[in-house]
Amino acid sequence: MSKRLIGIALAAVFIVGSIFVPGSETLGHEGVMTLGLLLALVSLWVTSALPLGVTALFIIVMCPVLGIVGGLGQAIGGFASPALFFIIAVFSLPVIMLKTNWGTRLIGALIKWTGSNSRKLVLGFMIATTLVSTIMSDVPCTVLFLGFALAILKAANAKPLESNLGRCLMIGIPISAVTGGMATPAGSSFNVVAMNILQKATGASVSFLDWVIVALPVVIVMVPVTWFFITQILKPEPITDECLQGIREQAAAAKKIEPYEIKAIIVVLGLLVLWIAGNWIPVLNATVVALIGLTVMFLPGMQLLSWKEFQDAVPWGIVLMCGTIMSLGSVIESTGGAAFLAGLITNSGVMSLSSFAALALMLAFVYILHTVCPIGVAILGIFLPIMITLCAGFGMSPAVPTIALAVVVAGNYLMPVNPTVMLTYGEGYYTFGDMFKTGIIPSIVLVLLMAAWMPFIVGILGI
Repeated sequence: MSKRLIGIALAAVFIVGSIFVPGSETLGHEGVMTLGLLLALVSLWVTSALPLGVTALFIIVMCPVLGIVGGLGQAIGGFASPALFFIIAVFSLPVIMLKTNWGTRLIGALIKWTGSNSRKLVLGFMIATTLVSTIMSDVPCTVLFLGFALAILKAANAKPLESNLGRCLMIGIPISAVTGGMATPAGSSFNVVAMNILQKATGASVSFLDWVIVALPVVIVMVPVTWFFITQILKPEPITDECLQGIREQAAAAKKIEPYEIKAIIVVLGLLVLWIAGNWIPVLNATVVALIGLTVMFLPGMQLLSWKEFQDAVPWGIVLMCGTIMSLGSVIESTGGAAFLAGLITNSGVMSLSSFAALALMLAFVYILHTVCPIGVAILGIFLPIMITLCAGFGMSPAVPTIALAVVVAGNYLMPVNPTVMLTYGEGYYTFGDMFKTGIIPSIVLVLLMAAWMPFIVGILGI
């Protein structure tokens, strides 16, 4: 039986089984069926039994069909979320940035600093990728710097599975992309989904600036930590100046700044300024600013992208998936499923631990789960409401689990199983084992850092 058929069979078992499982005092029958739908959703996504968008729409339709909600209007509530429109709008940024030579200039400047020192070269690539990923989603950012790295490896005649420089660059680039994405709400869809779940669950919010203040220090720590272990364990071979000549020539050819590039960088910087200003001007929330920025890109005189380019850039399957998770999360909460799952964890004894140990244990569990089952949006939808409830028992702000969980879900350092890392894994330069041995210590550092740093900094800021 193929993996797809297994996924469909499991989904059918979960849905049909939930229909016949009676409710209890702690969880009503509607709650049981909602959790059955959640398990079916995970089964279909993990096995890729159906396209992402089709799976999302099927699960939404099943909510009224099973009588869990009164009608389809209640089932699709998450699709009216501002977070969904933010996700759609920010996919315009990679389109306009990839049409410029700013990335080429950035790499050219870094190569002037690194020279032929291969360890510094890897660090340069990782810093550049991290910087760009703060405003660009992880996949296009990885594609951008993958092209530069492959040009250097080709010039150096670096063979897949033989070159340690190839191993270091191919692991370091996607690791830096996911790390940079932690720094701002615009860097990763996980961040926006987490913020939306927080607002729905508690009515509280985290501003763009507050997120940056909290998460940027984590990024600043994790870049050198990941670089150190990648280059110390894999030890990249030396590289000659001749191998870098091609990149230098590209950077020199891009010396002249075109009018399009000026307009693009003005829009990007303008978005960042307005997002930060939203900390004091409530109407300038992240979604409003993103939609204004998207509109500006199409204005006469700007014309930074066409509608077709924008349509092609937005991963509509991901959009449908995010909307479904937000919708299903509300249904799970309203039917008592979230409270039931929180009760199971509470009764496990985790609440008897110190707040640091309990938070570290929960984050480690989610990190491991996401490593083997990379469906981050679904994991956020399931576990974030539960962790908000549990952390409240320790007197923590709901902002603590919100940012911590989004960061931990994004920071997949162990295996090439998510789309960002699979891009470079497909080039054949490294193995699962290479990534695991370079990522195990940074993964532990990330979890412990979040468990210690988050309550401290959130308490100081009073978020």
